[in-house]
Parts: sequence; structure tokens; C-alpha cells
Amino acid sequence: MNYSSEEWLGSEPDISEGAISETVSADIVVLGGGLAGVSAARQAVELGATVALFEKCERVQARSGDFAVMDSKLTSAWGRGNIDKAEIVSELMRDMAYKADQDILRRWAEEAGKAFDWYMDPVQDIPVLESTFAVPPKCQCWLQPRRLPLPEAFDNKSESYKCYQVTAWVRPTHIPVLRANYEKALATGRLKAFFSTPGRKLIVSNSQVIGAICESDHGYVKAIASKGVILATGDYMSDKAMLKRFLPGYVDTPKLWTSFDKSKNPSNTGDGHKMGAWIGARIQDSPHASCAHHMGSVFGCGGFLLLNSFGRRFANEDAPGQQIGSQIEGLPDKTAWQFVDGSWRSWVELNYASHGGVCYALEDEDFLSKPIYKNLSTIDNVVSPAIIAKAVKSGVLLRSDSLEDLIRLTGLPESTALEEINRYNSWCQQGSDPDFGKQAKRLFPVLTPPFYAAKFRPAEMIAAMGGLQSDSRSQCYDNSGKVIPGLFLAGNVQGGRFAVDYPLTVPGISHSMALVYGRVAARSALGEI
Repeated sequence: MNYSSEEWLGSEPDISEGAISETVSADIVVLGGGLAGVSAARQAVELGATVALFEKCERVQARSGDFAVMDSKLTSAWGRGNIDKAEIVSELMRDMAYKADQDILRRWAEEAGKAFDWYMDPVQDIPVLESTFAVPPKCQCWLQPRRLPLPEAFDNKSESYKCYQVTAWVRPTHIPVLRANYEKALATGRLKAFFSTPGRKLIVSNSQVIGAICESDHGYVKAIASKGVILATGDYMSDKAMLKRFLPGYVDTPKLWTSFDKSKNPSNTGDGHKMGAWIGARIQDSPHASCAHHMGSVFGCGGFLLLNSFGRRFANEDAPGQQIGSQIEGLPDKTAWQFVDGSWRSWVELNYASHGGVCYALEDEDFLSKPIYKNLSTIDNVVSPAIIAKAVKSGVLLRSDSLEDLIRLTGLPESTALEEINRYNSWCQQGSDPDFGKQAKRLFPVLTPPFYAAKFRPAEMIAAMGGLQSDSRSQCYDNSGKVIPGLFLAGNVQGGRFAVDYPLTVPGISHSMALVYGRVAARSALGEI
């Protein structure tokens, strides 16, 4: 497809030789210093290559800390063996309507555990906690399992949406780990890094990518690569024109920006997508996926009754936060209300273990009488009376002993909302949901005071996941379906990894995928695959 007439693309800059202030040469040129770019750089130097790394921001970039570890060393330590990778890949394909590239997912599943062990190698002394509730030592960061032990009621085989428990948290963030990987690569003497120096265009000779031109404060830097250029430039969430073109429903969705250039502007503006398109690279055809998690209230995001602003139920609430968020995005005012009654202790551990979903009910004394990490919160899948009281006091959770009064506090149409809640309660008593088909085990009634309500607005968008056409060797393809020699992809600029909607099937898959394909891109560029 020819994108040249489309608004989002703009024109490739015309940079004369006279504007070049510096020329560097390396085996590999990496554009982007996030998780994918740093992984590519470290892998390349460990294979003996020289690397020139160019990053738009003032330092290497990282966020959050969830990783799908699959069959890493941690799997055995946490008693999570016997992982069926083919089943996981198949479920991921189903959750993305078979629009993603299954071979890309297959290689990710095969290499994820080994890649994570490799990534943690520079910080081998990092503490490893035995459970989600364990108290970490006083240190910069630690490893903690997601949902271990699992709630007794959790049975993945019976779920409509599978959620594979293979996730490790690098808490509170993996930034120190990323920097340790960068320092390890730098210590080889084979890596030269340029910060606040974004890529502006690719250099092509005889249909092969041989380098890139990047822009620094002192002029343009020409970087010549003898083995290949790796694009690891991130997503395009901060480019409104690109969102309008590829994810139009999310143009006005609140954004969670985590990396900024020296001028304090969000850095994820689709630079690599545009550089690729300017030389004829194809953008993936399948619908792009928005990564926009809905974290819910203190009671999580799935399972409990949801009403729209008209006081009507509008969806099956038994779904992960991504899917709940997608349903709320489709509402006219992108707003819904969650209703929970005083029997929440009976329901919470039956809830779906979605991203941010509550699935452990604790008493306040548990935080005092047991060695439990006191900073557990809803993202850690925990709720307690004190957590609820704090949410009520802050105003993010409404509470009343009267359901009618609670509805008035929400501002919903009182008679309609009350009628709808009574209708829903009848389905709960009946044990079936003819309206939306919710599983009987999550038909949580709204009958017992006190009653709670939480306002759900649109989820915060974290990334726009759709990229240049790629494959399981990180190669890039042109509009005729031919490989573009010398160009390789990793991270959110790599297409085919996600489509339609970001799956919560394997929490931590985004970081894990960036890590795996940073390594794959380096090996592929060096002829090791």
C-alpha cells in the first residue's frame, strides 16, 4: 500500500551531506534505547559486534515491570512448571481473532524464559520473593510472582478468557535492571550511545538499508551499519494523526505517557513507522491493538454489575480489564458505574484474575498479624476493609446503606437503575444470565448493605500496538511482500505481534515480547538465525 498521500506520514526530510556534522560506523545501528533496543544492543555486542545506539530521550527508557517468564529459572522456584506453550499461543491467537502472526508468537513462547534469565543476569543478587504477599527486603528492586498462591476458586480451564499465571514482577520497576543491561553492554567497549539524538531517516543503497541519519544538538549524525539497522523506536500513541488513521476510536482516550524527550514532549510519535514507510515498508494490515487497561475500582474491573449512564446493563462483566475497557469505550459518554454490595468478601476471590482485578480478600488485621507486604493494593489483587474505607474517604468509591440513596449519589436515572438492578438480581437468584450469558459463579447480586458504587471512565491508553510488517526473524517487508535487506524490527514498531485488542491472556507479554525480539533482531542481523 502506498501511504504517501496520507496525512499521518508527512514527507521524508531532505538532509544534505553538508548538514552532516559527524559520521560513525558500526556493525549494527540501533534506533531506540528502550527495552527492545537495549536488549538488541547487549545481544549484539555479546556476539562480538560493534553497535551504535541512538535514543530520542536523555537516557535509556523503561517502565513498569511485568514479564511473562514462561519456563525461566523462576518457573521452577515458584512451582509453576509443565507450561503448555502451544496451548498459550493458540489461546493468544483466539483472543486476537487470528489476526496476529502465529509464528512470531511461537518464537516468543519458545524463547521468553531463556531471554528473561539472560536479562536478569547483570543483577544476579536481586531478591526473589516466594509469594505475592511476601515482604521484600529494603532494596532497589526485587522479583515477585503474580498471584502466588492462586485463590482456591481459580480454575483456568473453566474460564471463558484464559489467564496463564507465568508472570514475574520486577518491583517496583525494572528501570534499574534495564540500566544494568545497558551498562553491561557499554562495558564491552563495543557500544557507543547517542542520547537526545532521534533517528530522522534511513539510508538506502541498492535497495538495502545501510544506515540512518539522526539529529543531535550539534547537527546530523550519519550512522553506517555494515550488518543491519534495528528499528526499536516504540509506538505511535502520541501522534494524533497516526491514531486517527490506525486506531480512530482511541484518539481522545486518556493517555499514560511515560517517556519524554529533553523538551518534555512524549517520545512515542511513530518515528520508526514513518522512516520505514518512507522507504516502502508495509504497515501491518490487521487491525492495530490498543493497550488500554481498565484497572477498575478497589473491587477490580470484572465480575461485578456494571450500568451505563442510562442506568442499563450493557455487557457481560465477566471479562478482563482490557475487554471491559473496550466496552466502556463504546458507550456514548464512555462512562459506566460498578455496583457491589456488602457481601464482597464472598465474591472477590471468585472474580476473574484480570489485569488489576481483585482476587484476594484480606482482613485489616492480616496486615498487622502476618508478614504481608503492606503496600499491596488493587493492582496486586488485594482488597480489605481499610482499602475500601480509604477509597470511600477519597471519593473514588461511593457508599450507602440504602440502594436508592446510592443510585441518587451516582446521578443515574433512579427508577431505571433500580429496575435494572432488580432484574439482574433475579438472574443471580436463578443462576443464569439470559441477557449477557455471564457465568453463574460470577453472578454477584446487589442485595446486602452497605452498597458501593464506583465510576468507570475510559481506560488509560499505554501504547498503540501495530507496526511494520515483520516475521519471526525480525525482518521487515515492503509493500510487495519482499524482505527489505538490512532492516530489522523489535518492540512496538514491529508488526504482527498484536492485533485487534491487546490480550491479557499472559500478563507481561508486551515486555517479554520486546525483550525476546530485541535479541532476535540482533541475532538475525548478524546471521545467527
